[in-house]
Amino acid sequence: MKRTFIAIPVRAGINLRNTHTKLRNELKNEKIKWVDADHFHVTLFFLGDTTEEQTDQVHRMLQSLVARYQTFTIRLKGLGVFKNINKPRVLWAGIYDYEPMQEIKQAIDRQMSEVGFEPDKRAFVPHLTLARIKWIDDRDALRTLLEEHREEEWQSVDIGEVIYFESKLTQSGPIYTPLGRYNLAPSNQ
Repeated sequence: MKRTFIAIPVRAGINLRNTHTKLRNELKNEKIKWVDADHFHVTLFFLGDTTEEQTDQVHRMLQSLVARYQTFTIRLKGLGVFKNINKPRVLWAGIYDYEPMQEIKQAIDRQMSEVGFEPDKRAFVPHLTLARIKWIDDRDALRTLLEEHREEEWQSVDIGEVIYFESKLTQSGPIYTPLGRYNLAPSNQ
């Protein structure tokens, strides 16, 4: 069995990378697991444990499904946290102009039940996870950083592919291995 998920890779520009480094430095004494900027992505569907047969089915499904959608551009803007500032668990950058991404997510959700996976019941809230917060003592420092970058425009990102990943959990963090890459159709613009 493999632990797998479907995602859209997001290449971080210099502005977001610099802020990511700044956040790491200013919150270095907190219990935070930082996502490697080279591995930024938006998860469309987390499958978890997946058999070889299911992996093959997902691969065939994504080959035909993804090609029906055109390339598009998203905007990265601002910072925020999930759950809330009193119990922060995820530090994220906001995603805007994500409607095409949402359409792809919904199409994948519809197909996944045929492969044996139930779609996520929660609403799709596209975001770029920058860090997972285990524990934070200085919430005021976090609050100040969130306020400072709340409206900051990071960059635009051209989206041209969906990737089916295997995720292996290790002591030093997850290792993501692409099982398949699926190109979106070129835009008519």
